[in-house]
Amino acid sequence: MSSTRFVGAALCGIACLLPLSPALAAPASYQEIVKAYYDDGFRAHPSLATSAGLHDYDAKLDDVSPAAHAAEAKRLKATLAGLTAVDPAGLNAGDRDDREVLIGQVKGELLYEERVPTWRTNPDQYLQLATGSVFTLVQRDFAPLPERMRSAIARERQIPAMLATAQRTLKDSPPAFVEVALQNIDGAVDFFKNAAPAAFSGVTDPALQRDFVKANAAVLKALALYEHFLKTDLQPKAHGSFALGADALAEHLADLEMVDVPLDRLRELAWSHLRADQVAFFQTALKVDPHGSLESATAKLQSDHPKPDGLIAEATKELAGLKQFIKDKHILTIPPEVDLQVAETPEFARALVSAEFDPPGPLEQHAKEAFYYVTPPDATLTPKQVEEYLGAFDYSDFLVTSAHEVWPGHYMQFLTSKAHPEWSMVRKLTSAQSTTEGWAHYTEQMMVDAGLGGGAPMLRLGQLEEALLRDCRMVASIELHTNGMSVEDAAKLFVKECYLTYTLGKLAILKLREDYKQKLGDKFTLADFHDHFLAAGLVPIRIIRREMLGTEGSLL
Repeated sequence: MSSTRFVGAALCGIACLLPLSPALAAPASYQEIVKAYYDDGFRAHPSLATSAGLHDYDAKLDDVSPAAHAAEAKRLKATLAGLTAVDPAGLNAGDRDDREVLIGQVKGELLYEERVPTWRTNPDQYLQLATGSVFTLVQRDFAPLPERMRSAIARERQIPAMLATAQRTLKDSPPAFVEVALQNIDGAVDFFKNAAPAAFSGVTDPALQRDFVKANAAVLKALALYEHFLKTDLQPKAHGSFALGADALAEHLADLEMVDVPLDRLRELAWSHLRADQVAFFQTALKVDPHGSLESATAKLQSDHPKPDGLIAEATKELAGLKQFIKDKHILTIPPEVDLQVAETPEFARALVSAEFDPPGPLEQHAKEAFYYVTPPDATLTPKQVEEYLGAFDYSDFLVTSAHEVWPGHYMQFLTSKAHPEWSMVRKLTSAQSTTEGWAHYTEQMMVDAGLGGGAPMLRLGQLEEALLRDCRMVASIELHTNGMSVEDAAKLFVKECYLTYTLGKLAILKLREDYKQKLGDKFTLADFHDHFLAAGLVPIRIIRREMLGTEGSLL
């Protein structure tokens, strides 16, 4: 999922809020610190500002130089010092929770600025910046087309220098990072060669068209140079490790997800949940094919899928049925809706995306379009490869995926956010992965448990297949980052046994649901639980537990 994001937008030092004389300066208030964090963060990361729906910096591109990253770290440290100095006793309950969330967010950003600097190792990060910074200008109609075209020209003029800086910065890249970038670069070229010009073809100003053609040609040349660099320079020297290590992984979870469960316990939980889902999968497979094998039941599941050109139509049909089921079964309260469009995934993003929900940013005031993207099979695949690819879009798995991405998954999270304009900036712009993805993964099982599909074993098998995939991701994430598992062994794990935060979040939500049920007793309803959970925003589940139960408690 590519959900509403505000990733690591840091801010200038707290000193920029204060008078020049530090001896006479009063400490910045909590609200001033929060405002500076986001205001200065958006200035430092113009592409993220556009994604969030703030359009003050649409003509600018992020500075990716080492000096800019050093300034970023300095600003984050100043922010952390300011937040730490604020006495939480002087804040209301909501601000106290938000402050705690924001401290973790800043610590997490510092982790990836300094201790695990992926900006030095991940070439796809720069490729996504190049394409994403322009794609966000053409994707939604938030301003007149000529105005957005001017911004696109300005950004495109800065892309060649940005990619050149990336080439000077990147080193010790893990092989997998380089491979992903090489998989995505053809899509990036196609975007600038075809999609971007087509998006602005309706602009009649000849001067703008001339400027765009010139800027676009320079980007295509820069992308060719970048691809050459990846293949001839970076890839042959790509011997780095992507493993975070136990300490960094624990810090990541504690800061960004507020999960303080020991890694050994998480490893034990991941393996036990995987085994439990395997048993359920086997038992369900017998219902699908009583006289066959596990393999034959799986083959039966995966062979029943739409045609390659029918994915969009099938997804559209599924959404109507899912929405009606939610209403009929009183799963949750549906807020006012916005325009939802089902479309093919942009080519530059297809290397890592089979399906995703992409909403307008939380600060967007004009554009209303939300997209459910589905990735069709690549045109270069053989008929056998197409059949294998479409096996992931069998009707059962596809329905579960649509529940995850739209009804009642990520789309409901987005609608809830839009229905709460009173949320603080922290609530609007925080997106803890375990909450965001945990909820969407939770809804897959919850919908089938509630009777989706009339209890058909094939749909339960599809749901369990998705669960096994996430179980294996959780196991592999822990083992890869902390226990020396190789990529090859991780691949074998997926083949033999079937992102960390999907399953972790789902389990935490299930635990919270049970605790909430015990608290309310006979007054408990599924819709009430879901409405209260969503209304808390996408902050870490530990905060949501505290606010729903009124006490601290075990996350898992």
